[in-house]
Amino acid sequence: MKTNLTHSHEEAFTVLRSNLNRFNLPPELVDELIDRHVAVVFEKGAMAFCEGNIDGMLACILSGYVKVYCPVGDGNRTLVRMAGPGEIIGYPDYIDEKGRHARLFEAQVASKCTLALFSRDHAARLLKDLPSEVLISILVSMNTFWSESLWYFATLLTLPTWDRLTLVMSDLATRAGVSDSQGTILIPELGHEDLAEMIGCSRPLVSQMLAEMAQSGLVARRGKQFVLLKKWDFEASARYSKRPVRRVAAVPSGRSSSFVSPSGGGSDRGIAAYAARDSA
Repeated sequence: MKTNLTHSHEEAFTVLRSNLNRFNLPPELVDELIDRHVAVVFEKGAMAFCEGNIDGMLACILSGYVKVYCPVGDGNRTLVRMAGPGEIIGYPDYIDEKGRHARLFEAQVASKCTLALFSRDHAARLLKDLPSEVLISILVSMNTFWSESLWYFATLLTLPTWDRLTLVMSDLATRAGVSDSQGTILIPELGHEDLAEMIGCSRPLVSQMLAEMAQSGLVARRGKQFVLLKKWDFEASARYSKRPVRRVAAVPSGRSSSFVSPSGGGSDRGIAAYAARDSA
């Protein structure tokens, strides 16, 4: 990794300000945090944060995508989120046996990316000087945020696997997708294995469901990226997530695409061929 202080990432900081605004943080506090950040470039595959770290840092993604993993206690880990520009990752999640703020979730870079690193202690010092009524407002907002996050994952666990997959892909499209004439392109490159981890099922089952979605004209592939076609029902997923659907802005389609069209008719061979594909 190497430090990078020359590039401007105003779009990501705009998203970060919007994300932090829901916590009722004073704009001047957010500005001071941003002014004191250190930008670091990570290559694809690098570990940005590891389980048990006590470095006291957190980060905002300025460019690229990061896979957030949760260790599951047997030496393995599971993918719980694909985070993109403007999102915060790496915050200390628990108190270890020595009473230190440690990190539970791991973060591995999915594509070359730039992270803005912030000091947890610096943020705490800024919060310490705020009036009590502002701190109470922040606490209430954070409680709402964590309650919504818990509700989302609890709901995800109780849904049938098909609905879990549609919910996760709709969420990715909302946070990390762009629209064109065919539908919504998921910018992060995801394999069938990644989606299987995110919804808690086997890779073959995800491959089968994606093949059925392709057959029904819901999903296609463009190179290593998934595309949610026009028939995709965002409203149905929004009912599960209790989140408003934010339509992404359309982008001009100025070039022909190597779009993988869904198989027509009832060809089992077409479904099997699609299911065998993977972006990994």
